[in-house]
Amino acid sequence: MLQSMRDNLKGTAAIIVAAFFGFIMVIGGIDFFSGASGGSADEVAEVNGVKISNLDLQRAIQNRRNMIMNQYGENVPQDLLSDEKLRGPVLQQLISSSVMRQAAKDSGMVMSAAEVDREIVQIPGFQVNEKFDPQMYRDALRRMGYSPASFREVMERDLVLQQYADGVTESAFTTRADAEQLVAISMEERDFDYAVLPVADLLEQVSVSDDEVETYYGEHQGDFQRPEQVAIEYIELKPELFASNIDVSEQDVRAQYEQEVANFAASERRHAAHILIEGDDEAKVAEVQQKLDAGEDFAELAKTYSDDVVSSEEGGDVGFTGGDVFPEAFENALASLEVGQVSGPVTTDAGTHFIKLLEVKGDEPPAFEERKMAITAQLQNAEAEREFVGALSRLADLAYNAETLAGPAEELGVPVESTPLFSREGGPGVAANDKVVAAAFAPEVMLDGNTSNVLDLSNDHSVVLRVTEHKPAGVYPLEEVREQIVDSIKRDKASAQLAERADSLQEQLQAGADFAELAESEGLTLETSDKTRRGGFGQRGEIIEQAFEMPAPASGSAVKTFATSGGDRVVLALRDARPGELSRQSPEQRRALMQQLASASGSAELAAVQEYLSSRADVEIAETDSQ
Repeated sequence: MLQSMRDNLKGTAAIIVAAFFGFIMVIGGIDFFSGASGGSADEVAEVNGVKISNLDLQRAIQNRRNMIMNQYGENVPQDLLSDEKLRGPVLQQLISSSVMRQAAKDSGMVMSAAEVDREIVQIPGFQVNEKFDPQMYRDALRRMGYSPASFREVMERDLVLQQYADGVTESAFTTRADAEQLVAISMEERDFDYAVLPVADLLEQVSVSDDEVETYYGEHQGDFQRPEQVAIEYIELKPELFASNIDVSEQDVRAQYEQEVANFAASERRHAAHILIEGDDEAKVAEVQQKLDAGEDFAELAKTYSDDVVSSEEGGDVGFTGGDVFPEAFENALASLEVGQVSGPVTTDAGTHFIKLLEVKGDEPPAFEERKMAITAQLQNAEAEREFVGALSRLADLAYNAETLAGPAEELGVPVESTPLFSREGGPGVAANDKVVAAAFAPEVMLDGNTSNVLDLSNDHSVVLRVTEHKPAGVYPLEEVREQIVDSIKRDKASAQLAERADSLQEQLQAGADFAELAESEGLTLETSDKTRRGGFGQRGEIIEQAFEMPAPASGSAVKTFATSGGDRVVLALRDARPGELSRQSPEQRRALMQQLASASGSAELAAVQEYLSSRADVEIAETDSQ
C-alpha cells in the first residue's frame, strides 16, 4: 500500500501519508499488503497455513528498494538494490508481519468502523489547512487504485496490527532502580585539573635527517598505500543545458495562451456537497426533502442524516469535480444546478443523494500578462526537453570509439567536463555517483580505453565518460609523502621530549606539590574543570575521556600523563568523582527518563514477542533457483 501511495501521492502529501504508517512498518517489517493479493499458486512461504505469494514478496522488495533510493538519492550503492541482497531480509519481515497479524486475530482484536474513519480523516496527507479534504481523499484513492471500501479494509487490518503491538509496548515499564543506575553512570560528574604541554613549541627545534625519513618510509609502507585511481572526462546531458539557449517568441507565447483560454471552459470545476441516504429508506428521504423544502441548513442536515461518514462532519462537502469524479447521475444533476441550489433526490449505486452546488471555479481565465512568464518557461522547457532527447539519441553513436569527447561535445553543443583522480570510493561531483564509479573502473573503460555506455543517472540526467588517467594501486612515492613523514617524525621526537617533562611533573604532584604553583613555575596554563560530564570534541574530548577512564581517587588526587592525537602531552590530576543522582534531576527530567526507559523496554519486549511467535510458527519457505 505504501508503495502505491509513493507512486501516486506526489510531494509533501506523499511523505506525510507514508509517515503515518511508519510505526506499522517497524512492527510489521514494511508489509502492508501481505495476503491482499489473493491466493497465488506461486507462493514463496507459508506461515501457519497462510500463504505469502511471490507477488507479495516482489511488492515488498520494491517497497524496500524505494525506501533505500529515497535515503541515498542518485548515489545509492547498487549492491543494496539487488533482489539477491533484499530477498532474504524482506521475506523474513513478511513472515514476522504475518505471524503478528495472526496473533492479533487470535486475540480477538478488532477495529470499529468509526475508529477507522477517525484515523482516515486525521491523516495529514488527506488534509488541507489541517482539515480533512474529501476531494483530496477521493483523488488520492483513485490515483492509488483504491475504492473507499478497499482502502478502509486495508486501514482496518493495519490498525489492528498496530493495536496488538501497542498492547505489548505500552504495557512495558521500568523501575526507579533502573533509572538510578543509568543516571549514576550517564550523569556522573568529575572534578579535575590539567595542563597541556604543547608539541608545537618544540617542532622548530627538532631536526630530521634523510636517513630517518627513508627508514620511516620503509617501516610504515602500510600507512602510505594508494588505492587504484582514475580521472575521467565526461559529457553530461540535462534539459537545463539547452534551455538557456532557447528563444521563445511572443507570438508563440500568445498562441499557447489562446490555447489555454480555449481549453479553460472544459476545465471548469464544480464544488459539491451531498447528503447520502443508503439503501431504500424512503421515509428518511422524504424527511430530508421536507426539511430542505422548509429551508433548513444543508450542512446541518448532512451532519444529522448523511450516511457518508467521511463527508458528513464537513457538512456534506465532497470537494471539486471536473465532471468525472462522481457517478454519471450525480455529475448530471450537479451540472444542472446554480451555485447554492440543491437538487432533488438523485439515485446511484451508493444510495440516494441530495446534491448542493457550493461554487464553480475556472470560469474566468487569467490575463495574458499573468501567464506570460510561466508559458515562456513552459515552452522553453518543452523545447529543451526535445533537444535533450535528440542529443541523448545521438550521444552513444558520437561517443563510440572517440579518441576524446571533445568532438562529440562540440557536435552536441555542450561542454566536456573532467574530474581529478578518484578511487573506487568515489570522488567529487559526478564521481560521487555509484554508476559513474562502476563504469569508470570497468576493465573495458579503464584498461582498454573505450568510452562507456550512456549512463542514465536519472530520468533527465545522462552521462558518457572516458578514463583520461589511471594509477594502479600501490605505495605513494616517497617524494609525495615526504612532508607528511617529516612532520610525523618531528612530532614523535618532540612528544618524547615532552614525555620526560610530563613524567617529572607527575612525580612532583604525587609527592604533594601544588599543581597551580608547579604550572606557574613551568610556564604552563592550569585548566580547572569542575562538574564535568562525559563527552566533548577535539582535544577537550580526549582529555575528558582520559579523566573518566581513571579510577576515582580514594583520597587526594590521582595523577596521570598521556599524549593527545596531535602529539601534545597532558598532565591531569583527578580530584573527585561523583555518580549522577536521579533525585537531583527535575520532575520533568525524571518523567522523560522513565518514559524513555519504558519505551526502550517496550521495544525490546515487542522484539521478544515477535521472536517467540516466529519460533512457534509453522513456517515453510519454498525452494527457489537462487537458494
